Amino acid sequence: MLPLADRDYCRAALPAVSRTFALGIELLREPLRDEIGVAYLICRILDTIEDTTSLPPEARAAMLESWPLAFEDPHNWPMLAADVEGMFASPSLDGTDHELCRNATRVLRTFHGFRQGARDAQRQSIIEMAKGMAETVRRELRGEGLRLQDEEDLKRYCYYVAGTVGKLLCNEWALDRKSVTPAIKKALDERAVSFGLGLQVTNILKGVTDDIARGVAYVPHKLFAAAGIDLQTLIDNPSDPRGREVVAGLAEMTLIWLDEALEYTVTIPVTERDIRLFCALPLVFALRTLARSLKTTDVFSESVLKITRDEVKQIHAQVEAAIADNTALRKIHQRERAEVIAEIASAKSHRP
Repeated sequence: MLPLADRDYCRAALPAVSRTFALGIELLREPLRDEIGVAYLICRILDTIEDTTSLPPEARAAMLESWPLAFEDPHNWPMLAADVEGMFASPSLDGTDHELCRNATRVLRTFHGFRQGARDAQRQSIIEMAKGMAETVRRELRGEGLRLQDEEDLKRYCYYVAGTVGKLLCNEWALDRKSVTPAIKKALDERAVSFGLGLQVTNILKGVTDDIARGVAYVPHKLFAAAGIDLQTLIDNPSDPRGREVVAGLAEMTLIWLDEALEYTVTIPVTERDIRLFCALPLVFALRTLARSLKTTDVFSESVLKITRDEVKQIHAQVEAAIADNTALRKIHQRERAEVIAEIASAKSHRP
């Protein structure tokens, strides 16, 4: 049984750490709303452990490596949660993600109040994510830093932080909705990783400036080389037009995954309006963000990339009106995709 005070905390924490994903999660019917909301918070805690480079890498790697065995064990999870809270106890760590980590006990206690089927649906993806993130932190310890080299490097990183989530979602859909038959589940599984990858790349774009400050570069080096620029030059001269070419290369990779994400979405039975909305909204937001990133020379400015509240409302209304009509959803996708394609062509044609 869910502890209500902890459940309420998790519901309030969700929009604080992710306004966009909270919008979709809050559309889901129970019990999916809380189950997927808490799964997202657990993933966010793992991500924060990985990302907080001001903390010692050895401690962060050890914490992530201990997670797979401890987080679901009824005897060990309280100690794990207390260790996370202790790791982030310093008041100098003052962001909303750090505050979430200081409430790890409430998040994991809510997780342990879920039905067994939901915990089973989430377990493997959370374990994979923790192991992958531990591997990333180990690169720091080896002095390699996190500098992705090419598309395969990007895919591997994004798989651990987002592709795993795509698989978790498929398990939850099949658990909760009879319309998601074994045949439909199989079709969804085939595209689940691409669904996660496409959405993660837009998060990378929005976080580039902060990532650079932490000594991290998720945009592959190969794209900078192809544009004839290096990362430091772009940091020093953010309006260098070659930055648009870097993003154009990233957008070309991402469109393939977002096209798969569309097919994932339309595979979900039309009777499951809440799940389809949950999937379709971030897909359109991702395409809109890609287009925005290419319309400016200041390509990595989060203020430029941020979709306005009015845009969010407009997109929400359009997608909700089309949600039971695959043809209408495809038209929205193609409209947003065409904007990205046009901006990619423009970025490449203006190379000095």
